[in-house]
Amino acid sequence: MFKICRTGFNHLSCFIFKSAYGRNIILVLLTMAVFPVFHSCTEECEFKPLSMAGVDFHSVVNGTDQATSVDSLSLRGLGREDSLLYSSRDNVISVTLPINGSEDVSAFIIDTDKGRDTIWLSYKVIPRFLSRECGFILNFELKDSKHTANIFDSVVIVNKDITTFDDTNIRIYH
Repeated sequence: MFKICRTGFNHLSCFIFKSAYGRNIILVLLTMAVFPVFHSCTEECEFKPLSMAGVDFHSVVNGTDQATSVDSLSLRGLGREDSLLYSSRDNVISVTLPINGSEDVSAFIIDTDKGRDTIWLSYKVIPRFLSRECGFILNFELKDSKHTANIFDSVVIVNKDITTFDDTNIRIYH
């Protein structure tokens, strides 16, 4: 190192390589360059995102659209009847539906005190990069909805973008 320093380096770089002060500068610079790499590996994602479709229940009374409640509501995923999302709840005004990110359709069975209906939601999956610690989250864009008409009059998409915010995406009229 001293031989190269005498022939090929300018005097300032020679000083940095030879002196104890210069070696300390190099150690500080290396530490500053490497520390963020190790520091970022220990960080954890504090944001646990899950995009769910918000559903409100409505009725039209005397020509006026009104939020209404549903009694004895039970809700489960179609094909996942063993896992209840809601079980016999009264006075339910709204629910959230988990969307399957590995499919382009999710279906749900909704039981109330007045009967049973099934709703199908078709959507486009939109992955969104959040951060290195958290990775990707899945948002969805609703394309269409279908339903049986035993107790529901209609299902209306009021906001097609399903995100991690608690927005109302679907309005079910009964």
